[in-house]
Amino acid sequence: MKISYNWIREYVDLDADVYRASEALTMSGTQVEEILPQTVPREVICARVTEVRPHPNADKLLVCTVDTGKETLQVVCGAPNTKAGMMSAFAPVGCDLGGGMLVKKAKIRGEESFGVLLSERELGLTDDHTGIMEFDCETHPGDVLVDALDLTDWVIDLNVTPNRGDCLSVIGIARELSALFRTNLKRPVFTIQEDPEPIESKLSVEILSPEGCPRYSARFLKDIAIAKSPFWMRRRLFQSGVRAISNVVDITNYVMLEYGQPLHAFDSTLIAGGGIVVQKAHEGQTFVTLDSIQRFLRKEDLLICDTTKPVALAGVMGGENSEVLETTKSVVLESAFFDPKGIQRTSKGLNLSTEASYRFERGIDPQVQVDAANRAAWLMSEYAHARVLSGVIDVNAFTYPCREITLRKAYLEKVLGIRDTRTEDVNSIFTSLGCEVKGVDAGWLIAVPAFRHDLCREIDLVEEFIRIYGMDMVEADLPTFKPRKLTFEETQINGLRVSLSAMGLTEVVTYSFISPRWKVFFASEALELLNPISDEMKIMRTSLIPGLAGVVERNKKLQNRDLSIFEIGRCFIPRTGDKLPEERYRLGVAMSGQRFDPHWSEKGRQADFYDLKGVAETLLGGVELKPSNHPCYKAGFQADILLDDAVAGTIGCLHPDLLKMIDVSDDVTVLELSLDAILLRKWQGLSEIMKFPSTWRDLSLVVDEKVSYQDILKTIHALRIHEIRQVSPVDLYAGEKLPAGKKGITIRITYQSGSRTLEDATISAWQDQIVKSLEKDSGIQLRQ
Repeated sequence: MKISYNWIREYVDLDADVYRASEALTMSGTQVEEILPQTVPREVICARVTEVRPHPNADKLLVCTVDTGKETLQVVCGAPNTKAGMMSAFAPVGCDLGGGMLVKKAKIRGEESFGVLLSERELGLTDDHTGIMEFDCETHPGDVLVDALDLTDWVIDLNVTPNRGDCLSVIGIARELSALFRTNLKRPVFTIQEDPEPIESKLSVEILSPEGCPRYSARFLKDIAIAKSPFWMRRRLFQSGVRAISNVVDITNYVMLEYGQPLHAFDSTLIAGGGIVVQKAHEGQTFVTLDSIQRFLRKEDLLICDTTKPVALAGVMGGENSEVLETTKSVVLESAFFDPKGIQRTSKGLNLSTEASYRFERGIDPQVQVDAANRAAWLMSEYAHARVLSGVIDVNAFTYPCREITLRKAYLEKVLGIRDTRTEDVNSIFTSLGCEVKGVDAGWLIAVPAFRHDLCREIDLVEEFIRIYGMDMVEADLPTFKPRKLTFEETQINGLRVSLSAMGLTEVVTYSFISPRWKVFFASEALELLNPISDEMKIMRTSLIPGLAGVVERNKKLQNRDLSIFEIGRCFIPRTGDKLPEERYRLGVAMSGQRFDPHWSEKGRQADFYDLKGVAETLLGGVELKPSNHPCYKAGFQADILLDDAVAGTIGCLHPDLLKMIDVSDDVTVLELSLDAILLRKWQGLSEIMKFPSTWRDLSLVVDEKVSYQDILKTIHALRIHEIRQVSPVDLYAGEKLPAGKKGITIRITYQSGSRTLEDATISAWQDQIVKSLEKDSGIQLRQ
């Protein structure tokens, strides 16, 4: 939220400059992200246009005579609102307006110009560039503009946390500063001159959905003159990032920023039957909002209707069919309290977020509706010449239970580590925050105001006290604690982390929330968050691969192309008939680029499928691979990892479409394993070093292309020749010398006994046995 510091100071007696105030706000939990100084060059002055005549050589230009207070200058101007007698902003020759714009003497279409008459946008004051600036207050030629209009200001950009909806207003921030600096908070002071005609003669309000709208207040104004808002108001709206439209609309936005209460104005002539009805929409009902977009509504969406049709999407945006236009003469002014959860659902469901919905979602003050409506009505009477009908319609079904929380002195001091807390400090802090404080035995009874939805427990009051009291007031003291003993599972996981790091892998931690774009490559049935951090973090992950791929994506963009990373985390698998998902711990590993840093003594090598297979074998003590067909992997370069005939994980190269989505051109190989499969692997114990020599034999085989290497291993291991220590492929051949549909594989079988030296005859017999079994099971023959 951006807000003018001068505006804030109107409501709090404050001597601190903007930088000190911003530091205090940040230290108390309302972070000031940026301070933007607001001013104009002192060379810019007020000047009177004394004469205006057409440019002799240009139809759209004017030649003006300008009185600067010291001299009279000729200036060429093209603004359509230029007229004799007006006061405007003038930059003389030599004035530096910033951004490389230096005012110089010029000849424009044959007429000399000795300066520039400026628009509000050219001075950075508002976004109005329809003409040159025209003052609506008394000034004199030669006055320095920045002093005459009090333009020196600062915009503070605040990062307000979601639980502090009360800080989304000028008065809310002023209240914070009044507590921090122990000074007085001031309120807007005004008196409405009401018209004798009662509001009930023009308007009625009925709430049919009190659960969605517990309170609805309204005022009726007539004889309105729609015009441009005064400069000071338009500037403050501009500083807050709100576009000025007309005096009536601008006033509703101004009061929203001031009080934190969103308002809406309807053209009363477009309210059929003179009645406002608050009710739920029908499923599939359509409604055109102010942005001219047709919205398809659900039955839980709340509408503001007249007696025949909807006229606004409650708490989010008004309707095009009741918009305040230049022809509007009377308005119905809405000031309501809507259920935060309902507004949140509507806003998210329609993908429509506005300044109003942003505030309603976070919870506004349920007791400020009439005050805000009165403030807006008074401003409209002042700046739109409106006549305010007497009375306010206030349909209020809201019951606010008084929240009284006991704050124990001993508890406060124990949690904060402070001593001798003074009652005066507690009273001063909580009273300035809008609470009522009563002394009770061993503490205080704090009555929490309605606008503080976040204060519910005693610990909340402790936090509230210390953020205003100041963390710097707490003495530094090292805590005493006893380290918690790790569980067996935690010890195992830590050991796994050490092992993976020893393999040259770097641990990463990614979010459990992922973008909906990943659903194409993973389970379409994934949990979707109702209130995501952003639309790119809307889905609960069912795999670690999206997070790992995201890390690869970011690093590749930073030219870090060689990656070997792992993550241990939870995945969330939806369960039928259960709102809560099944949480499964998994290990994910990803490699891309070179496996190890290049060295002068050896060539670099690209990480590939077999590097990941080696990691899996190291962790699981040997694996069985089965071809798979997962959409996230490249066809023909993927497999399921089996343990005891059950799938324990997957391995493969990421699919080209997935790589294209994350804008990565290099191959990325990924391994994902169930953590249970790793941690539950039984320890096999140590083996004695063999005393007898080993020997090996090669077999060159002709194999059908459909037969996998895993089939060969199964056949050999099924023979239960205990002296076989290792079977490994040493050569693969496919060429014209083999029949069609065949491939050549050379395997090396290593034999070793723990009790004797093996004889050639014994080994040859085993070799013959293996060849016969391979031929019988898979039609494999020795290559001649």
